[in-house]
Amino acid sequence: MPPLTHASSPVPVDRDRLRRCLESADPAVLLAVLVQLTGDVSLLDRHAGQISHVPDPPEMAAVAPESIVGEIVDRLIEAVTGGARPDDRVDEELFGRLAPLALGVPVPDEFVPMLLEQGGFRYYQPVVPRTTPIPGTVSVAIVGAGLAGIAVAIAAARAGVAYEIFERNSDVGGTWHIQNYPGVAVDTPAAYYSLSSALNPDWSSYYPKGGEYQEYLRAVVDEHRIRDNTRFGTEVEALRWDEPAARWEIQWRDADGGRGTGYASAVVTAAGYLNRPKYPDAPGREEFAGVSVHSSEWDPELDLAGKRVAVIGAGCTAVQIVDSLVGEVEHLTLFQRQPHWVAPRKRRSDTVPEERRWLAKHLPYYANWIRLKSFWGSSDNAYPVVVVDPEWAENHLSISPANDFLLRDCLAYIDETFGAGSELAEKVTPDFAPFGKRIIRDPGGYYRALTRPDVDVEVEGIDRIAPDGIVTADGRLIDVDVIVYATGYHLDFLSTMEIRGRDGVTLGQEWAGNNPRAYRGGTVPGFPNLFITSAPNANPGHGAGNNFAIEVTAHFLVECLQLLAEREATSLEPTREAYDEYNARIDEAMERTVWRHTPSAHTYYRNDSGRVIVASPWRLVDVWSEHRAPVESHFVLR
Repeated sequence: MPPLTHASSPVPVDRDRLRRCLESADPAVLLAVLVQLTGDVSLLDRHAGQISHVPDPPEMAAVAPESIVGEIVDRLIEAVTGGARPDDRVDEELFGRLAPLALGVPVPDEFVPMLLEQGGFRYYQPVVPRTTPIPGTVSVAIVGAGLAGIAVAIAAARAGVAYEIFERNSDVGGTWHIQNYPGVAVDTPAAYYSLSSALNPDWSSYYPKGGEYQEYLRAVVDEHRIRDNTRFGTEVEALRWDEPAARWEIQWRDADGGRGTGYASAVVTAAGYLNRPKYPDAPGREEFAGVSVHSSEWDPELDLAGKRVAVIGAGCTAVQIVDSLVGEVEHLTLFQRQPHWVAPRKRRSDTVPEERRWLAKHLPYYANWIRLKSFWGSSDNAYPVVVVDPEWAENHLSISPANDFLLRDCLAYIDETFGAGSELAEKVTPDFAPFGKRIIRDPGGYYRALTRPDVDVEVEGIDRIAPDGIVTADGRLIDVDVIVYATGYHLDFLSTMEIRGRDGVTLGQEWAGNNPRAYRGGTVPGFPNLFITSAPNANPGHGAGNNFAIEVTAHFLVECLQLLAEREATSLEPTREAYDEYNARIDEAMERTVWRHTPSAHTYYRNDSGRVIVASPWRLVDVWSEHRAPVESHFVLR
């Protein structure tokens, strides 16, 4: 495994460029870097008190007197041109002092170990004793080569465990390989939405397009030689637990229709839960005489210039498509079943300044602190936004003062763009609290596009699809040449694959009634050595990104394999009692969240009975802490 590094290349000896870039940077981050590079902790006592912070949503920005900035810059130039190099041994106590300085807010001690990992300052720390090595006969099968599969492969390799990935597509990347609709982009800051062990210092945009993100994943895969252990064009059709052999049987089909069987000690499902395109429940779709396309099956040769285009949907995908297409088409009609809360873009441009990219590539620790600032600004800081304050919620649309702050920010954006009380403002204003369904970030031109004379917003329901267009619920025919279905996906918690565990019970039977549940690490009673990365109630609903839950699960997997080695056991599964108690805790905590207090919000987070099955109700630091190591009494080891 390549070592964890804190800059991708040494600092070139170009003092003028180095000075120019340093002078443009956050002085608190520079001071933290300087202390780490030199080991001179007295610099904190000398300068930290002269640095203050101002809001720079969603982060904090440091400000300092020009003389202090100049001294920090001079010392850094002296250090990096004098040959100072990063030390991968990170002092936790010192980091606990540096983090509040760089982040601009107090950092409680409970967060420090998690932040060290999430900032990429160190790999996850082993917790289960390492007195017995994991046997060389242990192997892991990984279903899917997207971000989750890549993270698990890296974790397995670091632990010395053999792995094989089964990927149905022709390349790695998962959704970032598949999605190529106009405007497709990352909607979580890329500085954070990446692997903590594989920082990319050279993002061109704070929210890069899908192609750039896919190139990042390819680069990580190539660095770790993951392709050597991947079967491309291979779809797993069934998993069956072989009790006598204590292993999983993997039945797969390749692109040519050939079938085969493989075996592994453990299986990690890393295929996500949003894969099958979903269409609106409207008759006549096959009768449409024009061109129809789902956003997940976009034809890159499709020419929309001069066309009348209907976009059905109002979620993140629809927002990105509308933002991208407007001005190219003759006319665009957005069919909106229900509006989302849309947050304004805070920066004038999403382009990452050249100076910041240069420092991230060349200055040790700089990219780590930039990643950590991005993480902190959108993680547990946002947790109060999703937690209900009963007294407040009784008399407000919002559920708490923190939630109301976001609501007012979004309302101000609506009023500023459409005019307070206007017809368009009414159409795009939700009737539920923010985060009742996934909040959307405006890429920069979505709301503005809706004000154009060649764009209409239809809020009447769709009665049917006609040969010439779309008939609304009130009987009007909207003539269109092209229909774009930005209507999302069916929620599939592994329901497209037969998974048969101990005693022949299927996972579908365990999750009967569309009620998927899991214990820590995505483990389920009766399904030994099965780990689900996109498990029920594992998605960080209030902030950060799914990459956080993925890395937590990858760590937990390795700790479970180590526990098996220590106990000379071959299989592990949670007890029914631990499983039920864990999910009871989830449901109890969920009652205090926005997702249980916004029944009018249409969201895939809830099942048909109203139970929230996607989002996690807990802080990230709590989830991280609970997944440091398996609680042995919560598992059956054989």
